[in-house]
Parts: sequence; C-alpha cells; structure tokens
Amino acid sequence: MAGAPTCYATTGTASQLFASAINILTAAQCIVPDIKSPYETLPDQDIFHFIIVGGGSAGSVVANRLSEINKWNVLLLEAGPEPPIESVIPNLERSLYRSKYDWQYATKSDGITHQGLRNGSVRWPRGKMLGGSSSINAMFYVRGNDHDFKSWYDEGNPSWSPENVNTYFRKAENFQDMELNKNPDIYNTYGHDGPLVVNSFNSTYADTIQHVLDSWDHIGVKQVPDINAAKFEGRGLCSFSRATAANGQRQSTDRAYLNPANNRHNLKIVTKAFVTKILINDDAQAYGVEVDINGEQKTFYADIEVIISAGAINTAQLLMLSGIGPQRHLLSQNITCKVDLPVGQNLQDHPYLPIPICGNKPGPDNKDEKMFEVLQYFHDKTGYLQHGSMTNMAAFFSRDENMTYPEFQSHFILFPQNSTTARPFFSAFTDNVADSITKCHADNALYIIALHILHPYSRGNISIISSDPYDYPDIFANYLSDERDLQASADSIKIATTLLDTPYFKSINGFIPKINLQQCNKYEFLSERYWKCYSIHMTQTVFHPIGTAKMGPNPKDSVVNNFLKVYGVKGLRVVDASIMPYVTSGNTNAPVIMIGEMASDMIKDEYLFC
Repeated sequence: MAGAPTCYATTGTASQLFASAINILTAAQCIVPDIKSPYETLPDQDIFHFIIVGGGSAGSVVANRLSEINKWNVLLLEAGPEPPIESVIPNLERSLYRSKYDWQYATKSDGITHQGLRNGSVRWPRGKMLGGSSSINAMFYVRGNDHDFKSWYDEGNPSWSPENVNTYFRKAENFQDMELNKNPDIYNTYGHDGPLVVNSFNSTYADTIQHVLDSWDHIGVKQVPDINAAKFEGRGLCSFSRATAANGQRQSTDRAYLNPANNRHNLKIVTKAFVTKILINDDAQAYGVEVDINGEQKTFYADIEVIISAGAINTAQLLMLSGIGPQRHLLSQNITCKVDLPVGQNLQDHPYLPIPICGNKPGPDNKDEKMFEVLQYFHDKTGYLQHGSMTNMAAFFSRDENMTYPEFQSHFILFPQNSTTARPFFSAFTDNVADSITKCHADNALYIIALHILHPYSRGNISIISSDPYDYPDIFANYLSDERDLQASADSIKIATTLLDTPYFKSINGFIPKINLQQCNKYEFLSERYWKCYSIHMTQTVFHPIGTAKMGPNPKDSVVNNFLKVYGVKGLRVVDASIMPYVTSGNTNAPVIMIGEMASDMIKDEYLFC
C-alpha cells in the first residue's frame, strides 16, 4: 500500500483532553501512526476471490487469514471509517458512543418496560469502523466456559467442541502478562504466538478493586489468578481481568490483524463502504455485492465466496434485504424471498443491571494529579488513560454451588467521591433516575455493581422495516420477557447485595440509595418484588447481541450449517456473533475472534485441499 499518514482522526475528546494538559495538540493526535490507505478508487465491477462484508471483530481476522494465501485476492468492505485516536486510548472508549464511529442503534420501545431509560429504549452502541466493536468495547478478554461450546456441539455442530474451540483461542492469542506466565496452568491455557495481544491493565484504583475482589471472596465467590484458566466450581470465581491491550493501547482486531496485513498486494481494504445487497443468481449462487462507497454505487464480484461479517444486527438486515429470511416478513416488505430461513430470530443478549452502592471511600480524585497523568500517558502510556473506564475485574457466580458453569457475571464501575464523570455515565436514564443514583455522590464514592444474566431464556428478534438498506431495522430485545429470567435477575441481586455485609463495605458505611423510579415506589424498598420491578425498568445492554443467523443442523430453525454456510445458497457464508446458537458465559469479543479463526481454516481446508 501507499505510505500511511501519521495522524489519527479524533471525535474531539482526545484533542480537548490533551490540549488542556499541554499545548501540543498536533503531536498529541499523532501518538499511533497506524492508519491504512484505503483503496477507495477500485474500479466498478472488479473481481475478487473473496469479498468480506464488515471489517469488525471477525471480518478483520478472516481478511488477514485468507490473504495469507498469496494466490487469493481478498476485498474487505467496511461501512465505517478508520478508528479515531479515542479508540486507541483505553479510557476514552465511551467518548465514541453516539459518534460517527457508532451505529447508534436502539431497541424498539414497548411503552411498558425500561421506563427508567430515556424514551423507554435501550441504546445499543456498535462499532462502525475498522475493528468494529473491538474498537469501541471495554476490552475484556473472556473466552467463556467449556459448557458453552459443549452446548454448541450437542446441537449438532461437530466442529465446535470445547477442545477444538480452545485450539482456535490459542491460535489467536499472544498472552503477555509475564507474571501470570510463571504459573504453568495459566501459561498452558493461553496461546503465545498469535496476533492478538492479551495482557492485564495496571489500574490506578488497584487497591479499591482488590477490596471489592476480597468482598466477593468473602461471600464465597473465590478469587483466582485468571478466569480463563480456572475451573468453575462452588459459588463462583472472581479475578482481575485480562484485556485486549498492550503498552497502554487498545488491541482491536484492526490493530492486531489488519495492520500486519496492510502491505499485502492481495488484500484490498475499503472504508466507508456500505454493502446494500448480496447478489444471488437464479441458481442460488452468491456472486457479488452492491456497495455504496462515499455515495457512489458500485458492484464487485466474488469468484469463490461472499463472507458476511457485519455483526448480529447488520448481518441479519443484509441477508433479509438480499432475499434470505422469513418468507412472510420479506413479502411484507416487498422483497422476493429466495430462501426461507429464520434470519433475525434467536436474538440473545446479556442484560446489564446497575446496582449502585454509596460508600465514604475512596475520596475525591486530585485534579492536578489527574491532569499530570494525561501528560504521563503522552510520555510513556501510563496513568489512568491506559486502562478502561470500567475497572479491570469480574465475578462469575451461580445460585447452585454444584453448577459447572456460571449463571451470572458482574463488572464493577467506580466513581471516586464527587467525580465529574458519574452523572454523564447515566445519561441513558431519565433525569429523575440519574439524579437519584448520583444524589449521594457529592459526599460519597459511587460503586456500580453491574449484573448480567449469562444464559437468558428470553429471545428477541430483528425485523427490517422496509426494503431500503438505509432504514435501521427494528430491534426487539425482549429482555426478561421469560419469567425465569426475571426471577434470575432478582436472585442475582440478592446474592450481590450481600457484599454490603462484608468487612470492606461495612468499613466504608456502604448503602444502596433509593432510586426515584415511579413504577417501583409502591413496593417495599429492597424486597424481591422491588428488585423485579427495578430489573424490568432499569435493564440495559452490556453490548453482547448474538444469534440472529444461528448455526445448526436444521434449516427450519437455523441459518448456517456447521461450516457457517448459509442454507440454500452456494458461495455465501456468515462469520460473526450472529452464528452463535447460545450466548457464551462472559464478554463475547474473544469468542467472535475465535469464530473468525476457525472459519478461516474451514475456508482454507475446503478450497486449498479439496
């Protein structure tokens, strides 16, 4: 490729931050000169062996791995632009929300649930840039549990056994926590030669995080050195978290997979390229795509395969726009149905429920020290900017001590006393709710115990509203619509709130503030009925939508087969989170990268060794 520019774009947050600390804004925006030079002038009707739709967490992996084969010409089409500098700096990921680097999706309001949120709707940030959501997420690296992949295997997907899946996790990984590598169990769990750096953050709030981990341990959720290497047992496990970060910078799949492949002659990467349709002929063969590149309509052809890696929302929408989906639904939108498949169904997500706790420690941050840490980051990538905005810990637990996998996950967000960041963090909630959460914050630190049901029974769906690809689809998440999930939410809160009885939370006089939630005020505060009501109206997303192009052996309830090939269409494959039959036990980015690795080998095996 041509010589790359040396400066990143910015949403403005990084510029303001660095400018307020040091009057060298231009230099501050040139921290990481990794920008690629996209091939935005490709001729119309150009031909490739493979066309990959979506340069996100999985698509970047597939683009790298397929372009390892010198004789294959690969085209990667990404709807968004290059990631900005805020994507590289770990602590600034939330500044990307509701920007041009975010698809800015939201669930459809039913007027009944989610009444603690603005407009009764859950915001669904999704990365719209190279690296996709790996460029906007909180960087947690959680593989999941062997039970997850055993359930995939048992569904009739023989390639996805725990043993095989773990091989592909290791293929992706380059585990660089030198201290943990001294532990042979941990060292042997991870891969060490892959492109994806996995490491540990050095949090500036490590002492407080350790107190919270000790508190989980006190209630029977055992602290372990590493979640991915530990065997789940007892009430559960907690740990400092692993992250896709290195040297104070995010390791998205753009940085880990696309940057190393940047100069390959057989890989073309086009940004701001929105694919509007998969071309399928009368023989049910996918042979190309229609794409909008900066307002110019072009067509590209694929000799071997079109691979859709656009994520659980966009993949489902694109398939339906191309005539692949539920027949009745497509006909209602004046789209000819070419293959009747349950596209857009089986939508699953990990709900996120914040439980606020007020406590008298830690005290307020020193503003001068914080500003110095900005300079520190510019100098050597240390300070608070080098770790995520969420603390680097997680707890995984279950109601039954005999379970071999977790039912729940908890993240932890900390706001030291009277911080300036707490109120904006709750901007998705109504003013009454946000004000009542933060009311105690002027005199107290605010601890947010974020709770997630890992294996919800509730299922949602994605429906297109027209045949226009620029019309966002309707997202019906249906959180807690299954009564079993509502009970599970209440049960998880009951377990988590026993943290208040531990020595540390007693020492800081921890308490749960009463939230001004009109729908729940009639119930006794902190009772099970109160927490069920609270769950119905306060649940959000932790950004893990999956399942809308389900993998399985039967096209009556699945969209792709074991090899991720779309039923009824030749030369079309889906490689992203939408193929998951069931959501995994934790953050989903690591499994999506693994899916990209395994799918790449499946493609190579089919066309190189047939």
